[in-house]
Amino acid sequence: MNQPSYYSITPAYVRYDKDLKPNEKLLYGEITALSNKFGYCTASNNYFAPLYDVSKETVSRWISHLKKKGYIQVKVIRAADKTVQQRRIYVSAEGEVLTKRSIGYCRKDQDSIDENVKENITRDITTSNNISSSSSHSTPSRQNETVDNSVNNSKDQSDEEEAKTNSKMNKLLFTIRNFNKTFNHDLRPTLRQLKQIRLKVSMLSDDDFEDLSKVYDQRVSAYLVNNPIGYLITMLNDEIKIERHYKND
Repeated sequence: MNQPSYYSITPAYVRYDKDLKPNEKLLYGEITALSNKFGYCTASNNYFAPLYDVSKETVSRWISHLKKKGYIQVKVIRAADKTVQQRRIYVSAEGEVLTKRSIGYCRKDQDSIDENVKENITRDITTSNNISSSSSHSTPSRQNETVDNSVNNSKDQSDEEEAKTNSKMNKLLFTIRNFNKTFNHDLRPTLRQLKQIRLKVSMLSDDDFEDLSKVYDQRVSAYLVNNPIGYLITMLNDEIKIERHYKND
């Protein structure tokens, strides 16, 4: 059996989902690896079953569960006589799913960690100040307040930047979805492409992004572009090169 040479990606929200069986998490990772080539996975249950030494029915239940959880989308391609030609499994990465679960940006988990860290820092400093105060009867240190404000400011700034990037990503993906709907295509970015686009978008100034997105939307909507995803990455690369050139000058 030929096995893919691509790496798999299993985000934290899948790894730590207690509703999923261990093999369902492994299957999700396998689907991401098989999606790298076309942006979707076409492997059948006959392929997955011997891979995990289970029946095709078991694989079917795993896929149904991942779909129910919203981690994948399944599309069946049928011939004119309604027979199944191909099954395509997409890793969910559009709309709300993207903004809350972008690969490498699991902010929901990160926020709770940040809060715990902040609470521990505050508790430790407060305890230290109380001990110091009781032993020397001096004025309590303001270190606790300073660290607390620093953590809050840093977190607020990070959240604001990410919300801005999410909004920009949705704008670009909306253009791609309209392209698919208008011209009867089914193009979707791979996980690697999503990470690539997000990183480059975060590097652009707001004005440069607005200019780029307008031109991109106009060209894609007029069907001047055959591959809007590859074209978007090229545009972002060119825009970043121009920005760096002017900064160096």
